[in-house]
Amino acid sequence: MNKIAIIGHFGGNQKFTDGQTVKTINLYNELKKATSEDIQIIDTYYKNKRPVRLFLKTLKTIISTENIFVLVSGNGMNIFFPLLYVAAKMFNVKVIHDVIGGRLGEFIDEKPLFKKYLKSFTMNLVETKQLAEQLVERGISNVEVIPNFRDIKIVDVCDKSCRSDIPYRFCTFSRVTKKKGISEAIKAVQHINQTHEKIVCSLDIYGPVDLEYKSELESLLRQTPDFIHYMGEVSFSESTDVLQNYYGLLFPTYWEGEGAAGTIIESFFAGLPVIATDWNCNKESVITGYNGIIYPSQLALNLEEGIEWLIQQQDGIIEIRKNCLKSAEYYLPDKHIQRILNLIEYYD
Repeated sequence: MNKIAIIGHFGGNQKFTDGQTVKTINLYNELKKATSEDIQIIDTYYKNKRPVRLFLKTLKTIISTENIFVLVSGNGMNIFFPLLYVAAKMFNVKVIHDVIGGRLGEFIDEKPLFKKYLKSFTMNLVETKQLAEQLVERGISNVEVIPNFRDIKIVDVCDKSCRSDIPYRFCTFSRVTKKKGISEAIKAVQHINQTHEKIVCSLDIYGPVDLEYKSELESLLRQTPDFIHYMGEVSFSESTDVLQNYYGLLFPTYWEGEGAAGTIIESFFAGLPVIATDWNCNKESVITGYNGIIYPSQLALNLEEGIEWLIQQQDGIIEIRKNCLKSAEYYLPDKHIQRILNLIEYYD
């Protein structure tokens, strides 16, 4: 009998930098470190490539595993939740649902059957208080808040690393899509430089480009001067090494599925202040005036004003960056992994 299995997107032999894959691999790595178990993997990357083999492997895992962690979104819930409901009810499997993103409440409203599935699981682990409250309001009480933790070294902040010269370097560090606000970031930086009649700030764009957005991005970049660049993708392990070289992170997202965004968390580990929309649960992480700024707020009505506000904080930027590092401590994995192991009553 296997002790632990994980169902989630591991990415096969490919390298993925999206939040779902990073979160799944993080959980696997932390459970491996904390236990002596041979953890079984069901990689949802293969659901369209090898569907029959994946289905059979899932069935075998269900009847031979005591504890199953599941990290799926969208169509993955439609596929795996009914199977895991049977596993919980018929085989007494402990199912720990580690929720991806922040839209689960909406999914329940659209598909009320999900409520039955979620109630059958041992626990639903959500990233934010906001989502926990939404689930409780919908009658689902087996909920705990576990942050989107990261095993990353927290960088050192020193006077040298915080000293900034014009142009102030900003970046985006997410999937490059329309709804992540990339166009807004480009236009804001452009307009600030036009207003000042000199290059006050620059923008580097990191992350995988959505195919539907690629042509628009290329068009925008052709129209922009050389202070805005697309820089490609960066692996999770290198994220803080890259981010610590910037003055601020721009996160003008309005993507419906936003949960506790990994880009905010990684920025905190790098001591990088965040300028983010008041969208979904961003303000659970970003505290205006402390580790960045949320807009619209009293200090900034829009992204441009948020950038201008952070530029004006140059004399106090070291303190803001130190606050980011303090915020990062909440996302260290050790204490959260122990809580997860307690749920399955695992004692090595």
